[in-house]
Amino acid sequence: MLASIRNDLMYCLNMLESIEKILLYAHNCNDAEEFYQLNEQLNFNATLNLLANLGETVTKLSPELKKKYSEVSWKQIKDFRNKVVHDYLGLDAFIVYDIITTELPFLKGNLLKIIEFELKIKTFDGQEFEIAKDDFYYRHVPFHRINY
Repeated sequence: MLASIRNDLMYCLNMLESIEKILLYAHNCNDAEEFYQLNEQLNFNATLNLLANLGETVTKLSPELKKKYSEVSWKQIKDFRNKVVHDYLGLDAFIVYDIITTELPFLKGNLLKIIEFELKIKTFDGQEFEIAKDDFYYRHVPFHRINY
């Protein structure tokens, strides 16, 4: 499939799902050490996997969408994926926790705005969006926050 902004809706929803899961896994943690130790590092390790997924998904987004929404640090997201995948043992729990608490809410807000705007101008397929609402995979996506 050729990279086209028209095909980016599902990638954006996938990213939102990953973000929501990460935020759920870190919920009620007061600091990086608590998050790192939670559930024998299960939440931390799952989060790293989802952060890698975010970076991988960014590589699938169309250049058109990334250029149109250049306020999002797409390259930084992709680069952190590479760090997670290639330097797993060198990751700092404090940096990961900072990403969760400061960067992910910003990215989430941007993705919600992108989806809403692209649905309004009909770049994204409204029918595909409605179908995704009933898909169990996207059960954490805050669809109620997207009005088009």
